Amino acid sequence: MVCRVSGFDHPEVAPRLLGAVTVALTGAAGALDAVTFFAYNEVFASTMTGNLILLGLDVGRGRWLETAEALCAIGGYTAGLALGTVIAGLIMRRLPWRSAVGVALTVELGLLVALGLGYYGFVSPESDTVRAVLLVAGGAVAMGIQAAALRYVGPTGTPTNFLTGTVTNWVSAMVELHKPRWDGNSALRIVAVAVAAALGALVQVHAPALTYALPVLLVLVAVVLMGRVVVANHGGLTRGEPQFRDLDQLLDELDVSPGRDGADHLSAPHAGADGRTISGRVLDPHRVPRQAAMTVIDENGLFVARRLTDDGGRYELVAPRPGVYTVVCSPVDGSGGVRPRATTVTLHGGPVVQDLVLDHHGGDPAGGT
Repeated sequence: MVCRVSGFDHPEVAPRLLGAVTVALTGAAGALDAVTFFAYNEVFASTMTGNLILLGLDVGRGRWLETAEALCAIGGYTAGLALGTVIAGLIMRRLPWRSAVGVALTVELGLLVALGLGYYGFVSPESDTVRAVLLVAGGAVAMGIQAAALRYVGPTGTPTNFLTGTVTNWVSAMVELHKPRWDGNSALRIVAVAVAAALGALVQVHAPALTYALPVLLVLVAVVLMGRVVVANHGGLTRGEPQFRDLDQLLDELDVSPGRDGADHLSAPHAGADGRTISGRVLDPHRVPRQAAMTVIDENGLFVARRLTDDGGRYELVAPRPGVYTVVCSPVDGSGGVRPRATTVTLHGGPVVQDLVLDHHGGDPAGGT
């Protein structure tokens, strides 16, 4: 599950609970897309890929007035992303990232409730087009806030309303010949968006006035679950986004200093460990070997091993048993604009060689090569 780890020294408590949050929010996105699809000319509140295609089709056919339909959703989503990012950033100045996610999701819930009251209660039925535009644009803002908040869940973020990459990674991971693996959280999110959309369509046919209740209910469930996640992880990071443990403290524990050869601290293979070794090199963005602190976490978020690479960027670690592990590296000799890197490896009866290429800040956060 992508939500197993928040940082290599801060494993997630009750990771399944955090996984349930992502599934509920994915369902909310599918259900809200069903609402806006029927309310305003088949436009989506959360699926921006579909809206961009609709926008291109309208432009290609010269239907300039119709482009406003997709543009109001795209504009609302963009505004929501900016708003959600600002909200989370402000909260993380004083509180842990989990609290920031919870606050952002609460803002999303409040916005959806306000939209529902406006759409179904306080706006004149004669202004159906205005109502629909407000619903789509406002719903897109809510989905943008949600997407911005979920960027902090898991090492590389957890999408809940754009799942093409999720499907790609899920299927590819299952059929990889050298390290097949099953990602249950991805499967649940894929199912959730389709089932929620189907339920939304079903309610629209039989009780259209209740269609909007489904996404609101699912976001409410997610907010409650996120509150439990915050409580369960109380006492973790004092404030800020998911991050790695202070590097100076890590080096003190390893009894090394930046620049010192870390070869003595590599995990020395022993008899019978060949099938449980993870090895490779750490390289900077220019493919130059980089000394780094390496940490391995198991699929339950539990610490397994921590070692330094040598000066040539080489590392070798031994896992206790076959399974799925997260390998994280953090550069030792000053960041130099290079950020830590995380990737997932699967030990399945044989050793794994995994090189990791560090990125400059703002680069792709995915794993190794």
